[in-house]
Amino acid sequence: MPAYVHVNLRIKDPARQAALAPRFQAALQAAGGRILHFGPVAQMLEGDVAPLPMAGIFEFATLADALAFYQSPEYAPIKAERDAAQEARMFVVDAPSID
Repeated sequence: MPAYVHVNLRIKDPARQAALAPRFQAALQAAGGRILHFGPVAQMLEGDVAPLPMAGIFEFATLADALAFYQSPEYAPIKAERDAAQEARMFVVDAPSID
């Protein structure tokens, strides 16, 4: 059953963000994840909290795979540097089949 990591972010330092992007993509792929979407938020539809300007969805085969990626030694230095590059909200969703 797949799991999806959702991120909503604001880029604070474009140069640092650009340097992190290929490292993030490599760590994501090494963990079996893939990018389903990454781009600007088009419009807020509902809710009281305004979204940050960018959003992404990353797919993993299982919740365990998504959590293993987030806690991996490959991703750890990226997490540590991310604060200088971006403000982010991130969560994971376990997606059972709705058949």
